[in-house]
Amino acid sequence: MNSLTSIVAAIGAYLIGSFPTGTLVARIYRNVDLTRVGSERTGATNTMRTLGLGAGAIVLAVDFGKGVLAVWIAQQLTGVPAAVALAGFVAVVGHSKSIFLLGRGGRGVVTGLGGLAFIATGVFVPAFLTGTVVTALTRYASLGSICGSAMTMLLGVLAYSTGHLLPEYLVYTTATPMYIIAAHADNIRRLLSGTERRMGEPEAGGDRGATVAEGQGIKRQPD
Repeated sequence: MNSLTSIVAAIGAYLIGSFPTGTLVARIYRNVDLTRVGSERTGATNTMRTLGLGAGAIVLAVDFGKGVLAVWIAQQLTGVPAAVALAGFVAVVGHSKSIFLLGRGGRGVVTGLGGLAFIATGVFVPAFLTGTVVTALTRYASLGSICGSAMTMLLGVLAYSTGHLLPEYLVYTTATPMYIIAAHADNIRRLLSGTERRMGEPEAGGDRGATVAEGQGIKRQPD
């Protein structure tokens, strides 16, 4: 493997992942700073809760594309599975710790799914469906993301053990979901304590997110 090319691909993947989609969409829509509203994350969920389904859908599509683009470029530049897997993981890190947002960002779920769709479509489909169904049934977006991530790890091991997944991609389907689950640590604490917010529920009265949103001249949008 050409180490220099792989490093270039990884740096490019981080920059692609760092692209602050939610921040830009929120600024364009209503000049809102997502890092000061709601969960203070810049992913599709906080965008949707703050600005509505249309804005959330745009962020979701672009963030998914970031994951796909990062691994596709790595594939074109190197053709090496290890470099492709690394690029996918680094793109997720970039999304959650964006250089353009001074280390802030989203939780990496959608960008990770984009990379997974390219790397292991057979794992992506059931993992995505798992997350979607859990979210729909419980109305907890965080729980859906966590369950989808757990399913990715389980299916990755199964695919590898049956010869349908390269060892380098097994690393991706293990390390990336673990990173995403760790990024949901605060959600897990709230789920366990019964204080996690469901999709469609308003912010708790008087919280910082709602106060800042009002201060920025916006109204809460329905999920």
